[in-house]
Order: sequence, then C-alpha cells, then structure tokens
Amino acid sequence: FLPGVGEIGRVAGQLAGLDAEVLQVHGRAPAAVQDAVLAGSAEGRRRVVLATSVAESSLTVPGVRVVVDAGLAREPRTDHARGLSAL
Repeated sequence: FLPGVGEIGRVAGQLAGLDAEVLQVHGRAPAAVQDAVLAGSAEGRRRVVLATSVAESSLTVPGVRVVVDAGLAREPRTDHARGLSAL
C-alpha cells in the first residue's frame, strides 16, 4: 500500500524490469485494470499489485500471499493559520 497515485506510478516505474505483471489500483484506475486485479492471473504469472490504502479495506484480491504496507498515508489536517484543511 502506498499513499497516492504519484507514489504508485514511481514504484511501478522502478519495477518495470521485473518478470511479473505490475498492476496499479487507485481511484483513477480504469475499470479494466480493477477487473484484472480481481480476476487473478490466468496463466499463473506472478503479479505485483500497487494500491492506495483505500483498497486495504474495500478489496479482497485472490491469491495474495504477501502484503507490504509503506506505512505512509495522506490525512486531512486543518491549518488553523489559513483556516483550511489540506493533506
């Protein structure tokens, strides 16, 4: 689990040479990608699923053996000096 789309994209780029299917799951991911994650790997190929923490509580991905959580999250905080909240 990673904190956002930017971090998911960067990690996916770093894993580009890996002999595995790298899937990116986040709120802006197309439905076809989300369906591919939930369907599993047809040919038994190893997969790496990069997701935001939203997926942690809302998805059950078949065949998951190892989960790595970056321990990072974006949380809304109020900036009292500006009177606005931000991540």
